[in-house]
Amino acid sequence: MSQPHLFDLLELRNIKALIFDLDGVITQTARVHANAWKRMFDAYLLQRGQREDKVYEPLSIATDYRRYIDGIPRYDGVRNFLASRGITLPEGTPEDAPGKETVAGLGNLKNTYFQELLQEGGVDVYPDTVAFAGEMRRRGLRTAVISASKNCQSILAAAGLEKLFEVRVDGIVSAELGLKGKPAPDIFLEAVRRLQVKPEQAAVFEDALAGVEAGKAGGFALVVGLDRTSEANELKEHGADVVLQKIPSHTMKNTPQNQVRKKDGITLPSALNQIEALLQGKTPAVFLDYDGCLTPIVKDPDKAILSDSMRHTLRQLAEVCPVAVVSGRDRANVEKLVQLDNLYYAGSHGFDISGPDNMHTEPGGAAAAIPALDKAQTELNERLHQVQGALVERKRYAIAVHYRNVADDQVDDVLKVAQDVLSKYKELKPGPGKKILELKPNLDWHKGKAVHWLLEELELNKPGIIPMYIGDDLTDEDAFAALQGQGISILVGEHDEETAADFRLESVDEVQEFLAALTKYLKK
Repeated sequence: MSQPHLFDLLELRNIKALIFDLDGVITQTARVHANAWKRMFDAYLLQRGQREDKVYEPLSIATDYRRYIDGIPRYDGVRNFLASRGITLPEGTPEDAPGKETVAGLGNLKNTYFQELLQEGGVDVYPDTVAFAGEMRRRGLRTAVISASKNCQSILAAAGLEKLFEVRVDGIVSAELGLKGKPAPDIFLEAVRRLQVKPEQAAVFEDALAGVEAGKAGGFALVVGLDRTSEANELKEHGADVVLQKIPSHTMKNTPQNQVRKKDGITLPSALNQIEALLQGKTPAVFLDYDGCLTPIVKDPDKAILSDSMRHTLRQLAEVCPVAVVSGRDRANVEKLVQLDNLYYAGSHGFDISGPDNMHTEPGGAAAAIPALDKAQTELNERLHQVQGALVERKRYAIAVHYRNVADDQVDDVLKVAQDVLSKYKELKPGPGKKILELKPNLDWHKGKAVHWLLEELELNKPGIIPMYIGDDLTDEDAFAALQGQGISILVGEHDEETAADFRLESVDEVQEFLAALTKYLKK
């Protein structure tokens, strides 16, 4: 199985079939296609320009290919790109010789170049998709592959993937049936028809903007955008429900509660002066909560400002090992507070993650809960605005009802209101914290799973790497539990319940002292 949030969504939406685009999702032939298009168009534009004594701008793979060509039928791609250069050609017929000055002739020449490049370089696949599709087949879900290319079958055969998909709807089938190309949903609808399921029982996996548009237009239960080219925002804007940079190939399971060892936090041994023993010769991947760990807990969350000295400590640590801040705050908010571009940031308890090299993804699938959060926020504001000290803090994927500054005799009233509002929305669930009650998306996703996701995404699941999580809150207990037996968990201060952590640090000052010592040790 793949990412747990994805599996949860497949179950929650009663998904029975999965439809995968070929290029960019299953196989890595988009580069080959793009080079074939560029070779064909650049030569044609140069020749035409010389004939007309005019200069035509060559095809840009970074912009033109994605905008006018990627994911749509070949002849449509010819027509779209030529229109961008103010050129109109006769349609011709599919039998036109490659290179004839017609839409079909240029499209046929592109296909000739593609076949040549394919023979030269072979076919690479995306192992994450292949592993996921195979696991889903074993779990009983049906699978189909779609493609605008007429070369789909030969590409699958070259990659050894023909048996992975029960149904294939490609450029040949589209031509036979007169199916419209993306962003029309025809090719996806034909796939589910052949799989004998309804669109509302199927999920679409696409990397092209036109593809996610088509999936949304077809009324599919789930449209997953695969961000292979740093276009996460564009994929969302065009209709993707979830955007992933890749589909992890191993299951991240919750640790059963009856297997989690817990103890009184006060009895835990200190992590100070034990760095060599903790690391056991391995390099740490360090995960840190923000409030109560990097900064002291304060009455006003907006005043939890990171000190310059702590920022300096984090910067130096991130130079010698991976460092991520995992917070209940919005990702953009904690990123702004920390102000370091060599760290990873997991906000909203891991629903929103960013990092160096323009990394940004939202792996928890929480976007579907936003309408419920909006309505709950409105009602909470209306019902609690007169309670002195009560604070309704809206985050992108959560609402925190703070009662730290509420009079003791009114705390129960605040909690009753929050729980009453929560009971109205099946999309939401409660989340505990220090003097807060959170309303969170009702999905099996938390800080522990975010840590596992980052470990896999950053390829840190290696024998020489040991994950280390430092936090102070009840929400950090999920991470402590997730790392039992495979990492180091450190509780800062104490909270009102037993903890799954292994070690303890007394305060934010001790956290900084520990991190500085860790950096010094690693630099040796």
